[in-house]
Amino acid sequence: MKHWFKMALCCMVATLGLHAYSAKGMVAYKKLCKQCHGSGFKGAAMCESDEWADYFADGAKKLKAAHRSEPEAQKVMGSNYFKRHFQTLGNFLKNNGRDMGVVRSCDGMNCG
Repeated sequence: MKHWFKMALCCMVATLGLHAYSAKGMVAYKKLCKQCHGSGFKGAAMCESDEWADYFADGAKKLKAAHRSEPEAQKVMGSNYFKRHFQTLGNFLKNNGRDMGVVRSCDGMNCG
């Protein structure tokens, strides 16, 4: 009985941790990308998860190149916030890409 309780508790803690991680990525998306790319659901669906992985490889080099001709995007990507949170943002987009189905951190209240 004690083992089942411990397993259930571990699963609950892990689930809360994953939700918090996804929520951090959603917050980063809202601050960095929403103004041009819309809600997290719409933005994540722009690419499949392996495409997002390519965009965020090598310090988001390909993502920066894709936004090269957009001065506002260059300003965002040059910000300290982007430098600190681009990995969280990349993980959010990879985990919720077009091929992954439902955007996990979108619950109707915090997605848009």
